[in-house]
Amino acid sequence: MVHDLYLWSGSFEDLASRDQSTVAQLVVGGKAVAGTVDQLLARLKRTRYVALLRKASTDRIVAAAAWKRPNATYRRESFAKAGTPITGFEAASELGYVVVAPDMQGKRLSGRLIAAIAEKITVPTFATTDSNTMRNNLERSGFIRVGGEWQGKRAMLSLWITTR
Repeated sequence: MVHDLYLWSGSFEDLASRDQSTVAQLVVGGKAVAGTVDQLLARLKRTRYVALLRKASTDRIVAAAAWKRPNATYRRESFAKAGTPITGFEAASELGYVVVAPDMQGKRLSGRLIAAIAEKITVPTFATTDSNTMRNNLERSGFIRVGGEWQGKRAMLSLWITTR
């Protein structure tokens, strides 16, 4: 049930190692990123901030999102593929790894995560997505779409930015 959920947010390092593994498994299982759980754990440890939704009755993590520090190559490629200048976003953070457990999808949970991270954003930040749900959530949280779409692994991707 949605009313049985609570938001946790903070540093990934503040999570117990079991919870860190759970988040990495959720992100990899949700196909939000390519790679192994171990590879993703190393990347998650470099994030600025994470937001999780947990079931109060079981403390199970059912959704996650991160405000991350992407590498410079990925950042440059994302802006280049969108055909938009990277000016002002050369060192930008990225909102990503937004995933919801399969049994909890369709309950409007990703918007809560995006809003929780958007509240913390104080520096130029971007996001890429091929999801209409994500596009709507990013727009509601103050991101604007820039540039054109490009072919991703699953579908057409778009680039979203905020400079708060």
